[in-house]
Amino acid sequence: MEHETTDRRTVETEFRKGMLRSRVPIGLIITAFGIGMVVLIGSYLMKYFRGAIPLREVYRTEQAGEEYVSFDIDYVLDVFMESYRTRYGVRSKSSVYYLVLDEEAGPVPVRVSAKMEAEMDRIMDETWDYLSGVRPVPPIGMHVEGTLKKLKDDGKTYFDRTVSSFNLPSENESYYLWAGILDNQSPSSAMGTTGLGAVILCLGLFILAPILGKDHIKAVQVFLDSHKNITRQMVDEDFQKVRKISGTFWLGEDFSYGITGKPVILVNQELKKVCFRVQRVGRGTSEELVCTTADGNEYGFTMNKKKADEAIALYQARYPALKMSSGFKGRLMMMGDGDTEGGSQDAGE
Repeated sequence: MEHETTDRRTVETEFRKGMLRSRVPIGLIITAFGIGMVVLIGSYLMKYFRGAIPLREVYRTEQAGEEYVSFDIDYVLDVFMESYRTRYGVRSKSSVYYLVLDEEAGPVPVRVSAKMEAEMDRIMDETWDYLSGVRPVPPIGMHVEGTLKKLKDDGKTYFDRTVSSFNLPSENESYYLWAGILDNQSPSSAMGTTGLGAVILCLGLFILAPILGKDHIKAVQVFLDSHKNITRQMVDEDFQKVRKISGTFWLGEDFSYGITGKPVILVNQELKKVCFRVQRVGRGTSEELVCTTADGNEYGFTMNKKKADEAIALYQARYPALKMSSGFKGRLMMMGDGDTEGGSQDAGE
């Protein structure tokens, strides 16, 4: 395999490219997802913070769909539909659809949660008591806010049938008021979703931040500052003969270069062992080449087994176990010296 040619900035340049390859895709996906949540749900929250529009202003107009409105329920005539849901094998009523009569808007379908059913039934009973003369005063209504949704399929059929039974006028296109709902969730849930979207957005920006910063430059300087006997020229000369194992790992004669969240440079003679490791991460697995230094620090570089085997073979060829060499070519203590780990493939096997 041909060696890569470099200039003085090659280490930093390759580090930056590696960070772009490893961080940009996932960072952009997470950031875009967060932005989408904030923009989409946030647009509904804007309606909520702006305040509900009186239903009478938009009902039966082109503006009706998905509008957040307020409505005073005074007269309830009948129930025309119920919906149910099943959770953990238990079927329960989730919402009830009522035919509400408004003096200006006419017949209005209103959907309420099952928790509001008792209150709506009370108003319905008082409505009929009032209309039949049993009750001397109009029913005590209630104020609701919610989103207007288009009434379709069975809901439209049942509503038209109920409206017709009372000899009330019906429209070709009807909208129902989903009380207590902002779009498809409650305002509190929308706030929580928007907050979650903001957190996801920040996470995406956090992943992308090192790329916008100078971590690829700082990594080289930090390495040189911690190894006073190593000069920049030595690093440059070594990197000119580097073998690129993966997009985030390069193996030189004297140093190893890789990205483990941030770029790092390792002195090969300070390595105690190298091995391939597979470990579970959430529901998936992570494959990486693990380099362990003499002081016990581990550095995991993401790559598949084929790439890891290539790196391990190269380590073995350049640093035979227990073989001493001059300069920076020190002894690489491979696994097999009694320090073993289950589930790993050692460089010294």
